[in-house]
Amino acid sequence: MTIKQPPRFAGRLLKRLVPAQNHDILLGDLHEEYQRGRSVAWYWLQILAALVVRSWKDVRANPLVAARAVVTGLIAQMLLLSAFSSLQNVLTGAGFMWAGRWIGLPWSWHWPYAPSLGLIMQGIWITGHVMIGWLFVRLHRGHGVTMVLVYCCVSGALHAIGLLQIARVTPWSPHFFTPLYLAANGQAREWLLLIAGGFSATRRAEAA
Repeated sequence: MTIKQPPRFAGRLLKRLVPAQNHDILLGDLHEEYQRGRSVAWYWLQILAALVVRSWKDVRANPLVAARAVVTGLIAQMLLLSAFSSLQNVLTGAGFMWAGRWIGLPWSWHWPYAPSLGLIMQGIWITGHVMIGWLFVRLHRGHGVTMVLVYCCVSGALHAIGLLQIARVTPWSPHFFTPLYLAANGQAREWLLLIAGGFSATRRAEAA
């Protein structure tokens, strides 16, 4: 009789993303359930649920580390926004600040290819968020992507509060759903980039 083996990558992924917790007992129980006829989808859902629950346990056990991670993320993202805005001003020929003075650039400096500028700025935006996620894990190596997930939750909450404040002072309009969708889409892309950067900095786990 052939023994039904669960997806090994799922177990290794859990160990890699949340290394601060011991997952051997959980993986053993999931292995037994899988052999009793559970599906691959069920197994992956259990792994994802364990990722969330055990990340939360890690945060509760290390609240000061989580707070430091959030502050680090906010500072890093503000620096990225500042650098992004400054670089865009230089590339478009608007100018730059120097010693408290605005230095305008000549018209000949203006970027002549708008589509190329958009691609360059998008590449910088993507690279910046991936690097922030990478920095999270490098500074909190023993916690995997837990601190990245914490920052994503806090960032999402802050964005939601901002949108609610805008909704309170803005007269109702059916067109309000468009900026809401764009904001949610942008937030989701930021989360994916941060998590991807964090994952690239994690250590490979041993076979589950």
